Amino acid sequence: MDFERPIPPRKGDRLFRDDLPDWHNNACLNATWGHDEAAYQEGYRRGARLLVEHVVEHARDQDFLAYPIIFLYRHNIELALKSIILQTPYIIDRELTDVEKQHLGSHRLDPLWQDLKPLFANVCKAAGWDRLEPADIEGVDDYIRQLSEMDRDFFAFRYTRSKQGCRSLPADVKRINLRHFAELVERLADYLEGLDAAVYSLVEAKSEMEAEYRREMAQYMDYA
Repeated sequence: MDFERPIPPRKGDRLFRDDLPDWHNNACLNATWGHDEAAYQEGYRRGARLLVEHVVEHARDQDFLAYPIIFLYRHNIELALKSIILQTPYIIDRELTDVEKQHLGSHRLDPLWQDLKPLFANVCKAAGWDRLEPADIEGVDDYIRQLSEMDRDFFAFRYTRSKQGCRSLPADVKRINLRHFAELVERLADYLEGLDAAVYSLVEAKSEMEAEYRREMAQYMDYA
């Protein structure tokens, strides 16, 4: 039986091109969609969502797509937490502590969320907003706890085994309903996206106020 031979890689093949006739398939990189992290956050989330839609629509591939789906959603949550934290110092007029900076350098979700809660409370105080609803905080607490217990250090859905050679996933995890998982994590993603947008609006407003103040001071100095 004859089989079609796959085309092998060849030296000189250019992987990254933008000069082909099907220009509509070009992706714009390094574009600013709001703040710098927005395209990354939204990209991982959309990738996960599209894979879930494939599983739900076709009822197949779930055993393989579970890993990228959960990986992509988890990374979206991590980037959202980090994005909010990184914006808060400008609003509350204090630098992040060494511990908070250390947590930003890791992939763990639980310390990021624990850092974010008091930071966002200070943001609310500075902006004159009501504090977050206790029920909302408890809900995020619970979601972050479950994600962290399943995948503490961002290895479980990337590699079969940890650096120590242990199985990455808990031994008792046999099945996960991907539709249900996605529906609930979308709630968490929506909630964090809302916090992110709120903080970004404050950053923009404060930046505009400071720019206006500098313009007025410059005009004053010109007249003085």
